[in-house]
Amino acid sequence: MKKILLLLLIVAACTTACKKDKQITPGMFGTWELRSVDGGWGTAETYPAGSSTKYQFKSDSTYVKYKGNVMENQGKFSIRILGKERGFDYGTIKFTQPDYTDAFQIKKDTIYIGTSIADGPTYQYIKIN
Repeated sequence: MKKILLLLLIVAACTTACKKDKQITPGMFGTWELRSVDGGWGTAETYPAGSSTKYQFKSDSTYVKYKGNVMENQGKFSIRILGKERGFDYGTIKFTQPDYTDAFQIKKDTIYIGTSIADGPTYQYIKIN
């Protein structure tokens, strides 16, 4: 009896301690255009509207990345929201093709991908449709 009770307590602790990822909001889907790159070893750069470097996030969890209006990468993506700060949901975004994970923040019409904490750049994208 004690073993069953202990097993039930372990199962209950495991299921309640697991943190479930938040669902991606529908506002995430659409086309996002690069507007600035900051941090890392390079200098900050800004890009005007129509820069043609963009992400297209689709509701089936796929993405296409364009550079100069030419497809650069495509594959699947997933987002894990870890918290909220200054109106931004933040967490990680995982891409396939190539396979990598990066820091991520989103608020209404602005997405930041990357972090300058480890001398890497942060890319700012603005939603264009």
